[in-house]
Amino acid sequence: RWRPRVLRPADRGGRGREGLRLDVSGRRSRGRSDEIAREHVGLTTDEDRGRRGQVSPPPNPDSFFRVRDRVVELKVHRLLWSGDHPENSLSALGECARERVIRAEIDLAMLRDRDFALLHDDRLEKRTTGRGRVSAAKAAELGRVRFKGTDERPALLSEFVAVLARAPYPRLVELDMKDEEPLPWARIEELARLVQPVKARVVFGSPADWNLRRLLAVDRSLPVSLNPHSYIDFGERGGHLRRGAYGYQDAHPLAGRRFTSAADYLRDRFGGVLRLVPGIREVHVRSRMFERMLEDVPTAADIFHAFDVKLDVWTLDAGTARWRERFARVVAGGVDIVTTNTAPALAAAGRKLA
Repeated sequence: RWRPRVLRPADRGGRGREGLRLDVSGRRSRGRSDEIAREHVGLTTDEDRGRRGQVSPPPNPDSFFRVRDRVVELKVHRLLWSGDHPENSLSALGECARERVIRAEIDLAMLRDRDFALLHDDRLEKRTTGRGRVSAAKAAELGRVRFKGTDERPALLSEFVAVLARAPYPRLVELDMKDEEPLPWARIEELARLVQPVKARVVFGSPADWNLRRLLAVDRSLPVSLNPHSYIDFGERGGHLRRGAYGYQDAHPLAGRRFTSAADYLRDRFGGVLRLVPGIREVHVRSRMFERMLEDVPTAADIFHAFDVKLDVWTLDAGTARWRERFARVVAGGVDIVTTNTAPALAAAGRKLA
């Protein structure tokens, strides 16, 4: 039976289980990682700049805005800043780095043999020239497919880390883990090792709390965040959760009929869900879910802030129905982060709310 191997400090900056050489600065003396980094952002690492006394340029004002005494950050969904590059691609990451984006998000899916693909869908044919399940593809096979309509291939997590380590932006990237089945312990260890060079600048996110706990069992210092929608949701069509007595998609036994007010129920319900993973830093709530919560609890953001976690709502885009009204509502409701495919437009709208 496989037993998780806790990464010791030496592993985090030395050799991993299979002898992979890790360097916490993100630098490697040679190899494919250097070629990729040179292509997208150059070879100078963020740490190198710090040693030379170089100050990182300020963040792009279109990646955040201020409302009274707080800052709301805009998270670039799947690295889509301008829309000129394929989602989750290294070229899109390079653009986010050049545009000095504060926050971004990428999708992560386990490959068959090693490494992880930066892909959202579970099948290759949805966005690439390949065919079959992503989980059945090997890393070398992924290198032979291309995003549809482009010459660019999907990226590996190891390549993403090499590029991010050499640029001061994005400052923080959510690694949205698409695999919801329990990941094998060996792959959990591999995942923890891969991100060591940029650990301070990433946060793992998933609705699969069991995989987040596995990551923490291997390295308890890994930043983690939770999507609560395995347990309670609102607004998902065809979701797996039945509608409960309080109006939410919720399979909890106490959701069978009303015992108390919706406000008290939500506080208790999230009080349990947010304890599923120790030390979470952020919670990712569907925008329509949060809007529904505000109807029951005008101070709904306080439910999350009481646990000292940041509240991220997803995904809200300019150009969609009633987007200005909905955007103003969630901002007034106290969100810390808004995930979007249209950050510049939301930043402009946000500045008008100040």
